[in-house]
Amino acid sequence: MATGGGSIFDIAVVSDTRLLVIVNKNKRVILVNSQTGGTVAEITLKSCPRRVCMFDNTRAVVTLVDTSLQFININGDSLELGRSISVKGNVCGISRSEDRLIVSYESPTGLEVLSMDGRVIHTFSNQAAWVDVFKMPYSISTSAAGMVYVSDWEKSTITQLDSNLHVIRTFSDSILQKPCGIICVNADQVLVCSHGSNRIMLLCPSTGAITSILGQQDGIEKPYALTYLPSLKKMYVVPNELSGRIQVFQQQ
Repeated sequence: MATGGGSIFDIAVVSDTRLLVIVNKNKRVILVNSQTGGTVAEITLKSCPRRVCMFDNTRAVVTLVDTSLQFININGDSLELGRSISVKGNVCGISRSEDRLIVSYESPTGLEVLSMDGRVIHTFSNQAAWVDVFKMPYSISTSAAGMVYVSDWEKSTITQLDSNLHVIRTFSDSILQKPCGIICVNADQVLVCSHGSNRIMLLCPSTGAITSILGQQDGIEKPYALTYLPSLKKMYVVPNELSGRIQVFQQQ
């Protein structure tokens, strides 16, 4: 599936037939028909977007490189800019837990739980913890139970935290290299893009097992972002952030 060029930094499921695509180079967010690959609507942002988090099929929030978060409204087949809030640093990842946002920072390195108006509720920093838990917490996903999973590009780890940012466990494996995009499918299935080893990995938090489910033999090369559509058991993967393409895989 092509999206008209540009560097795709993230994707999210809107519905069974719609994807929200974050195009960094052109400062765009595109609503795409996931069946045909055609553009339904697009909107231009004030600076380059990096990651996206869906609230429901009508609202999303996007991280921008100018240290802000941009809310986007999805009205049928159109996109509209909502409000914008400032944050303290260069945001890498974003997710949500109920009515709170969870963001990760490349600089200063750390995590924060925010209210929807940007008020800081909880903070996690390497300095405060007196241990180098994160070096580049690149992407975040949360489970329905409120568990937070953070992929660290530099340390090649996945860290599990609770909703108040207390570290529970850190997972690693020799075949997990430069993890970036991450998504919780359910309480015991977390999908991860292993950019450095050209694989899509499955983490089972209950056992700590990390296994490869897709690789170069399946057309995976430098996977950067992914999302999952449970109703149709489809996984959408950005094979390389510069490719301008989205691959579709059907789970058997």
